[in-house]
Amino acid sequence: MSRRVSFDSLEFDSKLSNLAFSEDNEECTEKREKIRKIMARIIKNDLTARQREIIVLYYYSGKGVTEIAQILKIAPSTVSRTIKAARNKIFKYMKYYFI
Repeated sequence: MSRRVSFDSLEFDSKLSNLAFSEDNEECTEKREKIRKIMARIIKNDLTARQREIIVLYYYSGKGVTEIAQILKIAPSTVSRTIKAARNKIFKYMKYYFI
């Protein structure tokens, strides 16, 4: 039986920040760019259409859960669950590259 990895948004963002490195040198810039490319590939290829749509609205467009729910005409709890599932999936793939 596999154990599900689950964490909240602050922990997710913290883990990504740790991967992104806080220094501003050439090596860190290259690593940040690699992370961006991998994230884009994961979002494009490994998330479901709904997860992709919600993640793009939430992280890239800066919409809130309630606003996304209104746009997509779904329950806010569905948006929250979808974001959580997408974070878990993204982190699962990211850990193979960096952790």
